[in-house]
Amino acid sequence: MKRILSVLLLCILFINHVAFAQDSDSTSSSDITFSVSESGSESSGWLHENDGKKHWLTAFTGVLFFNVGLASYNRFILGSGWAQVGPDVWDHFWEREMMYDRDWYWTNFVLHPYQGNIYYTAARNSNLNQLESFGVTLIGSSFWEYLCETNAPSTNDMIYTSVGSFAMGEMLYRLSLNADEISSILGFAINPTRMLTQAMLRQKPRGTTRNIYELSLRFGAGTAHSYTNIINAPSLDYDKNEIFPFFFSPSISIVYNDPYGHDSNDPYSQFELEIAAAVGKGSGKGSVCQYTDLDKKLMYDIRIMSDGMLFARAPEFAENIDTTIGLVMEYEFDWHQFYELSALGPGLAIKQRVRFDESDFEWQFHGAWNALGTTDYYYYHRPVVVQKAAVVRDYNMTTGPMTVLKMRYITKTGFALNFGFHGYAMYNFYEQLQDDTTCPSTGWEWIGLANASFEIPVSKIVRVGLGDEVYMKRAFYKKVPDVFQVLNSGSVYAKLQLK
Repeated sequence: MKRILSVLLLCILFINHVAFAQDSDSTSSSDITFSVSESGSESSGWLHENDGKKHWLTAFTGVLFFNVGLASYNRFILGSGWAQVGPDVWDHFWEREMMYDRDWYWTNFVLHPYQGNIYYTAARNSNLNQLESFGVTLIGSSFWEYLCETNAPSTNDMIYTSVGSFAMGEMLYRLSLNADEISSILGFAINPTRMLTQAMLRQKPRGTTRNIYELSLRFGAGTAHSYTNIINAPSLDYDKNEIFPFFFSPSISIVYNDPYGHDSNDPYSQFELEIAAAVGKGSGKGSVCQYTDLDKKLMYDIRIMSDGMLFARAPEFAENIDTTIGLVMEYEFDWHQFYELSALGPGLAIKQRVRFDESDFEWQFHGAWNALGTTDYYYYHRPVVVQKAAVVRDYNMTTGPMTVLKMRYITKTGFALNFGFHGYAMYNFYEQLQDDTTCPSTGWEWIGLANASFEIPVSKIVRVGLGDEVYMKRAFYKKVPDVFQVLNSGSVYAKLQLK
């Protein structure tokens, strides 16, 4: 795993240095991409014009302020055992061996990238470019893992707090500047480290605004049904069917700059982000946790799906075709009551739009390597076997190839037909979850997530639609029976197309 971490970090550093390196002068990397309005260019009240200089001290002050503050809260307010650090932990800290941790799923794959985002945006707010901000994030993450916890430094935390925060942090940094067009309060909410950096520097971060290409809010309601087959294991008497009678699902979708015909050396100058949630009545089945009864009664889903162009070119194939080809970074997280799924890694992407007289056809294909992902371990996620007390998590760390396919046919009047597919081939690292050698989950898991929808315009901004989504997994384990799963979710929804 250390080799994977090292290779991934070197790839990010190399890509930023060679393909996206900014001028060595004091100009921020965000101000070279588009001919649009630029934040931080005018004085406003006590704020003065952005000086364009790199403020390293401010960046590291943000890192130190957050780490010391959070560590003190965990130690003195919460009294957490793992936060009782001191000279005995700091002495020869560099000799501590990294290993996987067993933290809660939400902690590992959302809170840690968000924690790294604090380091990253503190640096970006201080006029550091992406490469420099990534370096600050790596230092902040190492500071936390080695000096702020008694636990062994976590391999997965280092990856998600550094590389994951690059994806999350760059999107939030850019969205914060665009949110200022609506309200500075919203800008601070998206990028809270601005409260510290602006107070210290008396200037707003530099960057482009008015970049939102599409913005929509969606409100849906639906029902879901699942089927699970533990293959060739009749002795495992377990209910194979689950019904989720109803759920409600709000979501927000943001497209930052036109995905088609995009040409830029600036990482994340074009990205797509969808944040969705769902809540409803549970199926009566759930995982083993301190909230077991609630988990059985409640159906939930928290989803973050994103991709950002690291480097893009726009070749011209025809007058009515807009094409983007380049490197992409995928960051995905899906925490469903029935399954768990996450992915993080770089890849190649082609995006193309064909313009007709009365309609457009858009399609995208991404091929990426999921450097460190997760999938649920069904035997613990739906307690088919007894879980040892030492095992806290019910998911596996994985790696492997992944694909993304998106298609949309939309008329000038607003009728739209959408299709999407995410495919994963995930290899489970050997015995990185289970301590009990009688139940190792090493093997491959093939996962597909497909969705389709049809939308009808009601007004200029309101659309109604029907949607269907299918999750399918086939797991091939080495020493336990294989698993086949299907979850089908149907819904109706209303959509506000705000931009």
